Amino acid sequence: MIETVLGPIPAARLGRVSTNEHVLADSTVLLRPTREGGRLEGPVRPEILGDLRWSWLSLADNLTLDSTDDAADELRLAVDAGLGTVVEATSHGMGPRHADLPAVSRRSGMTIVAAYGSYIDKTLPAWWRKRSEAALEDEFRAALETAIPGTDFRAGLLGLLGTSAEITPAELRTLHAAGRAAAATGSSVSIRLDAAARRGPEVADILTATGLAPERILFCNIDKVRELAYVTEIVDRGAVVEFAFGSENHFGDDARDANDDDRIRFLLDLLAARPDCPITLSCSVWTKGQLTRHGGMGYAHVLRRVVPALARAGVAAERLDDMLVGRPARLLDRPAAQELRA
Repeated sequence: MIETVLGPIPAARLGRVSTNEHVLADSTVLLRPTREGGRLEGPVRPEILGDLRWSWLSLADNLTLDSTDDAADELRLAVDAGLGTVVEATSHGMGPRHADLPAVSRRSGMTIVAAYGSYIDKTLPAWWRKRSEAALEDEFRAALETAIPGTDFRAGLLGLLGTSAEITPAELRTLHAAGRAAAATGSSVSIRLDAAARRGPEVADILTATGLAPERILFCNIDKVRELAYVTEIVDRGAVVEFAFGSENHFGDDARDANDDDRIRFLLDLLAARPDCPITLSCSVWTKGQLTRHGGMGYAHVLRRVVPALARAGVAAERLDDMLVGRPARLLDRPAAQELRA
């Protein structure tokens, strides 16, 4: 069964899945000056979009997804385009609002699977960073088996867990605790790697050493590092990689997103090198400027634009179906308690 914010459902009801989205979030902890050292003020609005795309982390309003009305409207557009489910991957450090997700799911018609976890060290309050592995494991198991704190629904997986370029002690404790909790409950873990490092194989090894099966590990936003040898080393371990499309912005000098043409070319290269490797797709919406109401691609971008482009490039319908339906279902489907005890 799949754990959603409205209760468990059979895997057959998931439909097409985006494996890494943010519906309600607050990432203002990542706010920084513009590339020229200035500040952007006020709401996201048309007349500053050029400045914003040049310095994507420099407007506080852009770093919040704070309206349940907007969330429901944006997700409804994706439902109309054929998307069935989003994994809401907002973890501690990014301002999760788990308790508001059921209402958004009902209003939009979108199935929402909530992840639970903690992001990169620098986004976390000191009290979280000081937690022991045992305390983290207890909390993760409770979220998976009983309920996410402040809600009456269970987490569908653990994530989005963040790792820095140099994995910190707090991040390492989180990986150990999450791996054990996920292994014990038949769940999966999603990871966001720092693009400044090449730690995917190391993180996969850390998690599998806890007993977690490699096919239960999802590396999100793998397109941040488009190096074939590196990514094939990850998939050769059995882990799943996710390509996130639709964001093409600058974060600082020499720090920017790829464009979707680059992502598509790299995905095709990976498929040529490893035809059967496990892949999922997402839009990784986490900022206000990515919403359609602000000129962004929205939650339906993969279905509306990327999937047709991949089909035109020769990716078979069955392969696309596995990326959108089959593989996400295998990541999110969890055995019943009696199966785990058997």
